[in-house]
Amino acid sequence: MRLISFLFLLTTSVVSACQGAEIADTQVSFTPRFETITQSEGFPVQVPSAFDSTRGWLVVQEDRSDAKSNEIKLPVAIIHSDAEVPKSPVLYLSGGPGSSAMRTAAFPGAYPWLKDRDFIVIGQRGTHYSKPALMCPEYRDAVESKTDRVSSVLACRERLEQAGIELENYNSEVSAADLDNLRTALGVKSWNLYGVSYGTRLALVYAKRFGQNLDSMVLDSPLPPNAMYDDQSAINLEQAIRSVAQDCAAQPSCNEAFPDLEQRFFQTIKTVSETPWKIDGMDEPITGADLASLLPLSSAADVRRAPYIMDQLARLDPVVRERLSGAPRAIDFAWGMRFSVWCSEALPFTERNRLATAGPTLGGYESAAIAPELCRAWGVGALEESAVAPVASDVPTLIVAGEFDPLTPPVWAELAAETLPNSLVAVARGDSHSVTQNWGGDGCAMALAANFIEAPMRVLETPKSSFCLFSRKAPEYALKLE
Repeated sequence: MRLISFLFLLTTSVVSACQGAEIADTQVSFTPRFETITQSEGFPVQVPSAFDSTRGWLVVQEDRSDAKSNEIKLPVAIIHSDAEVPKSPVLYLSGGPGSSAMRTAAFPGAYPWLKDRDFIVIGQRGTHYSKPALMCPEYRDAVESKTDRVSSVLACRERLEQAGIELENYNSEVSAADLDNLRTALGVKSWNLYGVSYGTRLALVYAKRFGQNLDSMVLDSPLPPNAMYDDQSAINLEQAIRSVAQDCAAQPSCNEAFPDLEQRFFQTIKTVSETPWKIDGMDEPITGADLASLLPLSSAADVRRAPYIMDQLARLDPVVRERLSGAPRAIDFAWGMRFSVWCSEALPFTERNRLATAGPTLGGYESAAIAPELCRAWGVGALEESAVAPVASDVPTLIVAGEFDPLTPPVWAELAAETLPNSLVAVARGDSHSVTQNWGGDGCAMALAANFIEAPMRVLETPKSSFCLFSRKAPEYALKLE
């Protein structure tokens, strides 16, 4: 089976596997600290010299309930504002889980906060560059060589455990405590969270536990804890595809170029699902799920190209064979951190966790971010069910979603907003995932985010028509690829 291209970008706190209880905040004899580095010391990221910055390591315990637990170090870059008296800073939380945020600190000029506020970037525990980093090259190699993935997960787990790493101490609850340790260590009274994809889930967990320390939140591509990704991702993808096809049909030029696109595309998926497509030179026949995975929808640019590619797939154009013949590649996550987070606080609470195989949607497209057998091999225990409860908070919150995002769809923005009374939901027309970071776009989403952090309540009380994000026109779909 090919590696599904829509690995959730998705994209950290657990107790022991047998306890499943929430981590205590009390410290016995350890005080978290921030250690700055000198210019000569090595560090994961270089901040451009035009920006005043401080870099260093947040030092915390791996297990806060054990006074003798190992120290771990998380990379932190602080890009300082030019203001004489900066306002409360902005903390960036990256997606995954399992991706590193540190590259963001190399491009601080792309973010609008620095005029008035410091911009802080932290590498979450277990991600690349943290110490330890829960990398799993065994799993990456198994994906790319098409060998047994379960064995590779077992091998990675054994290696990390032999190194003394306690895998149950890597999840959103523990990471939220890391964030507040950083706030205290830096002497920050309150701050603002800017999270993208999985970073929005971490932001909400922080708001649940430490909301009194927040001035505002910006959640881009929301993944609230009560959204059952592993049950709904295949359905979300199908709905996104249908919505793009219907949007194309509403535009005369697109409809003329790709007539009956929705019907033709899904008929091909159905046909190939019923009779897998055998291609000379390939060991395994191609399924409907394989075809569905070939349609990228992770950005606004992908959306504009989607009808053209859907038409190719519907016709089983020869170029489709070329795409299918490529070797599968695993995204360079810190897979161990990803396993620990997802296998403790997400998958255990889903119906997919109790099923032997994926459902019938899109010909058996795998809906789980991490297949249940891989979580069983990883072996961390489930947190308490409160981990997937809705987060209720009165912190002013901007929630931005892409209209055609198959990973974190607009319905999840509305789901999160149900228990966030001081929130504004902004659905970006024609866009997809990570809307504020659509660097080639019109900048409207990031401008709204900047306005919101500057004056949250003012934005909440201002008519939506005042912001350009709410007046976008339909996307211009590509009728041919250059």
